[in-house]
Amino acid sequence: MDQTHARALEALQPFIHLALSNSATSPRFVANLITNATSSPHTYVFAELLESPTIQSLSSPDTPAEYRGYLKLLEIFAWGTWQEYQATPNLPKLSSEQSLKLRLLSLLSLASTNTTLTYPALTKALSLPSTADLESLVTAAIYVPLITARLSPASHPPTVNVTAVAPLRDVPSQSLPKMTSVLTEWEARCGEVVTDLETEIARVKENAAKRHAEEQEYEALLSDAVKRRQAAANSNLDGATSGGSSRSGKPSSSRRMDSWRSAMGVGSNKREADDIAEDDGFFESGEGGAGSRMDIDEGAGSSRGGSTRHPKRVVGRKP
Repeated sequence: MDQTHARALEALQPFIHLALSNSATSPRFVANLITNATSSPHTYVFAELLESPTIQSLSSPDTPAEYRGYLKLLEIFAWGTWQEYQATPNLPKLSSEQSLKLRLLSLLSLASTNTTLTYPALTKALSLPSTADLESLVTAAIYVPLITARLSPASHPPTVNVTAVAPLRDVPSQSLPKMTSVLTEWEARCGEVVTDLETEIARVKENAAKRHAEEQEYEALLSDAVKRRQAAANSNLDGATSGGSSRSGKPSSSRRMDSWRSAMGVGSNKREADDIAEDDGFFESGEGGAGSRMDIDEGAGSSRGGSTRHPKRVVGRKP
């Protein structure tokens, strides 16, 4: 769309040059200049030409009545519509090229304020005789391109859906103070919004810093608690080990040996151990031997019915 505006300005430059360089300012010359500029197929902006002294000379009281309407006509081409042209009396009659140009510019203004335009509304606003003429006009506007749109003739009602509009309409000079006021108010609101956003950002940063400090403090307390718990556990373990050794007075291996001797019924002193070493608990005796003995038949592998008897070994403690 910006390229379209640049091409429109470029197309207007020859007419601006004629208006500024020609010393002849007769009303007829100015009227012809306006007619040619509005009939050109590539001119869609006219504010710069309208502000030139040559064009403004038509507003003089000395201008003949038949030419006074050309200044108003150029203003309608700059920011007006087809309906405004029809409602204004004493304007010059338009050629077919001018009629097409003004209808295209009017369609551009309507599309700027409404994204969905119905066929009946456009046909009435542009004074078109049929929907075919409307579709031809919209197609021409799309190919310029003045608008980006899609025709929907099968919808109820048939519509023209506009998605983009070229910035080609001029702004009346009398509307500039109002626009300046609106923009100033908008700027003030934007400043208030920016101030509120900066305040909110500062508050969020402050809260984030507080949370970070609290997290660090919590982690430090947790780490100290874990260290104290580990130190207490290690101290209890060392105390239990040293206390058990001092109560028994013996190494753990000696305590285990004493426990084994008690379980086996073996004396824990040296004398008892020597007695056990001297008496292995086994001695041979005849049939009349005394003491606590257990007879073991050494002929366990012989036949029961054999006549041969073998001596027995008597197991027991010596008397």
